[in-house]
Amino acid sequence: MALALFDLDRTLIDGYAYGRLMPVLWRRGVRRIGIGRLIARLAAARALTRRTPLSSWWPEAFAAYLARLAPEEVAEACAVAAAAVAEGLRPELRAECDGHRADGAELWLVTATVHPLAEPVATALGFEECIATRIAVAHGQFRGELDGPVCRGAEKLARVRARLAQRGLPDDLSDVSYYADGAEDLPLLAAVGRPVAVCPEAGLLEVARARGFRILGSPR
Repeated sequence: MALALFDLDRTLIDGYAYGRLMPVLWRRGVRRIGIGRLIARLAAARALTRRTPLSSWWPEAFAAYLARLAPEEVAEACAVAAAAVAEGLRPELRAECDGHRADGAELWLVTATVHPLAEPVATALGFEECIATRIAVAHGQFRGELDGPVCRGAEKLARVRARLAQRGLPDDLSDVSYYADGAEDLPLLAAVGRPVAVCPEAGLLEVARARGFRILGSPR
């Protein structure tokens, strides 16, 4: 099956989907103190190092922020943010998506972003599947913790293969494209037949050049 997989943050869009969501939550008064703490932690992390991917710690922090909220309390804000993400799609990635659709391929979002935000983004983009970091839900509320590991690194590859198996599709990635921006995405990039480094950071750029990956957009 022809298949195109896409990372979200700094790949489909310039920046992070959370950057579209948090102002909406702030305007709606959803735990403003919690948002302030998240922003402060982000600023501190960026001041200490710019090499640590946000996905390595942010999903857990965001899950804690959502603790005891009902999914429906943030669903509308996530939908608004998802629409902003769709509007802000990189033009070159929009063209890639259109090309894959014209070729009859399915489009999947494969991201470390948490599922309450990632799933409406996938819907807004018209993607067929969304593989994302899961936040645990119990008794109609977010539990404040993740349901399984963050969907990054080798976990992305494992989940793609698991989803193919669930759908009874062959575990053959030779006709699969994957678009991503960072070195943490190398396990899946190396496994597919058509890896694409999008505006790659330095670590991925070096590997992409050495292995002959397609490079799309200006390196960071």
